[in-house]
Amino acid sequence: MKRILIVWIFGWGIPAAGEPTLATLGKKIFFDTSLSNPPGQGCISCHSPQAAFSDPRRVSPGAVEGRMGRRNAPSLMYAALIPPQRLEDTYDENGELEYIVEGGLFLDGRAHDLLDQVRHPFFDRNDMNIADAAELAGKLRKADYGEEFKKLDDGKGNEQAFEALVAFLREPVFRPFNARIDEYWAGNKDALTLSERRGLDVFQTSGGCATCHLTGAASWLEPLLTDSGFDNLGAPSVGAIDPGLGAVTAKKGELGQFKVPSLRNVALTAPYLHNGTIGTLKEVMEFYNKRDLEPERWGVTDYPETVNHEDMGDLGLTDQEVDDLVALMEAFTDRNLLELKEGEVLPKVPAGVPSTEERKAFFKSKRRHDLTSPRRQEE
Repeated sequence: MKRILIVWIFGWGIPAAGEPTLATLGKKIFFDTSLSNPPGQGCISCHSPQAAFSDPRRVSPGAVEGRMGRRNAPSLMYAALIPPQRLEDTYDENGELEYIVEGGLFLDGRAHDLLDQVRHPFFDRNDMNIADAAELAGKLRKADYGEEFKKLDDGKGNEQAFEALVAFLREPVFRPFNARIDEYWAGNKDALTLSERRGLDVFQTSGGCATCHLTGAASWLEPLLTDSGFDNLGAPSVGAIDPGLGAVTAKKGELGQFKVPSLRNVALTAPYLHNGTIGTLKEVMEFYNKRDLEPERWGVTDYPETVNHEDMGDLGLTDQEVDDLVALMEAFTDRNLLELKEGEVLPKVPAGVPSTEERKAFFKSKRRHDLTSPRRQEE
């Protein structure tokens, strides 16, 4: 006898044909710019489909004129596949056991999982600037899609909105895995150019890129091109000093560390590094290759004492190898994003991409969080 799993979340269950889904509601919230205070700011404002749902600006302006975020808004592609935050045991250079943070969301790791992450922008004064839960609930009830929220109290209504955004970000459109690198790994050796194949060899060997940008399956069936960890790359300083993960964990050794991003669609997500201080992939590769040899080229960094000098900064790569790595980055771009036409709000979902229900086992169980958590900070 088959077991049928039906998940009910605040009245939104498995719909009959033609009925709205939780993800459908999440899409409407994602594109709604009337929820901010003042109106005009929404998720779509800082996560453009044409930029792989990242922001091509160095930092994003907030709903209030003159207020700005302090970090470059990362891509939302594959964000739902990043595992929840955990402590991974490892050993330091002296053989002592230590625990490092892996997983979680936001560049500083302050969100345990995606459900935690989607809450923050609503209440960030430099983002959507909503005062409290009651104000958000009131705005949701007044929205064009607000009928369901009128039946719920503030807490449950807001929770439904957060759950809906998570459901939307889990949709196949955000995880197509249809880049040329996927074709290559599936057996089509003609999917990459000669330069890209050379770049992949450097990526996995002398460049050391695959140490953090994993090319094997980990938390998902296909490679996400990240280990979901944190590192201090020595990014050029700009603006106020940013402690990154160290501010969340209160550990000196983690000051200046930021999340290792997935490299999927990286060619579409300039500018680069957590603060958007490097504008091109070519310069990123040169930075990794010669950062320690030409420090004056990129200037000072916020926390030099925690910069990773073991895996980058003096790689000894030739100009050709650098160019080949840059070429490889283009092969990480999903074809459906490249085919996005002007006027289309979302890329098409390639045939054969598994539905959320088919991949439900890979998505971790949801957690509840206090909206007034002291860990909530500016992005």
